[in-house]
Amino acid sequence: MSHPRNRTTNRTTNPAAPMDGGDVRGRPAGNRLSRCLVSGTPYLGAVIALAAGLIVLSFAISGPDVSEWAPTAMSNGDWTEPQKWAAMLYSTGLTTMMSLPPVIAAYVAYSTADRSAAIPGFLGGVAVIIVEGGVLGGVIAGVIAGGAILALRRIPVTRALQSTTTVLFPLLATVVTAFVTFAVVGSLLNFLANFLYSKMAAVQFQSTLVLGLVLGLMVSADFGGLITKTAFRFGAVLLSGPDPTKFTPFNMTVMAAVMAAGMVPPLAMTLATVVRRHLFTEAERRYGKVSWLFGAAFIPEGAAPFALADPLRVIPASMAGGAVTGALVMQLGSTVSYPRGGVFVADQIGAPLLFAAAVAAGVLTTAAVTIGLKSLRRTAPATSTARAATRSPKKAVAVG
Repeated sequence: MSHPRNRTTNRTTNPAAPMDGGDVRGRPAGNRLSRCLVSGTPYLGAVIALAAGLIVLSFAISGPDVSEWAPTAMSNGDWTEPQKWAAMLYSTGLTTMMSLPPVIAAYVAYSTADRSAAIPGFLGGVAVIIVEGGVLGGVIAGVIAGGAILALRRIPVTRALQSTTTVLFPLLATVVTAFVTFAVVGSLLNFLANFLYSKMAAVQFQSTLVLGLVLGLMVSADFGGLITKTAFRFGAVLLSGPDPTKFTPFNMTVMAAVMAAGMVPPLAMTLATVVRRHLFTEAERRYGKVSWLFGAAFIPEGAAPFALADPLRVIPASMAGGAVTGALVMQLGSTVSYPRGGVFVADQIGAPLLFAAAVAAGVLTTAAVTIGLKSLRRTAPATSTARAATRSPKKAVAVG
């Protein structure tokens, strides 16, 4: 007869896997989703950090205009030229960023309803890419896929048909997830984006302050999703084309407001993790050490891990800081003549000290609001599953 200790699995020797939602099954749905996103921060943060790091490195080698000639350089360039390497780094980083929704959706779906939900979640995330739903759209797709699998499992099935459910249920869940993503999420996002775009086109002739507020709110709202891209496109279109009359001070100020506001969330999260370390998990503190770099390079997705782990606090705080920065830039009149790059296009920024002051004001606002909102919660931030298990070795699971 084996010793009882040999019949247990100690979690301290088996760190949590990326798909381990932190023992969330059996908990209320909202708590389950929250804990699985928190436990996924180390893994999702690593992916985002590497992807954004590749983009920043490509900017450092050849400048932000690599985004314009990268496809040509990849097909025709010489590997002895730095431009070829910059194009490779940029293309890899950008493609990884675009692939985040399927990864997030599969993770959330798996944490919600186990293995059979992972593929429907992943395919739902592919649909999110098509509708430009961003990382938050990936969370929605994962929730839908996981919920569909859980609902299908409640349907009584005869023993003769049970073998078919391993294929039929994921197929039906994929159809449901894709339909909701396209018909509901995509339609709502397109309606909202078109509505905001039309309103901005009218507001620019009425109030520059309001225009800056709206642009700042939008570019900080969904961290690379359709709302962020709508604000970016509004500013970039004003600087597009060969017509030199488009490069007016007003048009360049609009683009400056978009860029400055988009830099705020990643920079602010770094500041918040330094000022109030105990309000963040260890994984968030580690990621905060590099997220400032992505903010400086105008990569709003750099704040996504914080938003995924705590959306009800981080997203409103980010929007508040973005609105402050956008409004200040429009009032101070700083300009930008190139729509990408952040500090990498410092030579293209007019009134750079005013631009930096507006960014600093937004960073302080977002950091303060984030700290304030997180201080209101009654419990400490969840740690990773591995650390929690290390502190509670008594919760070993008997097997056999």
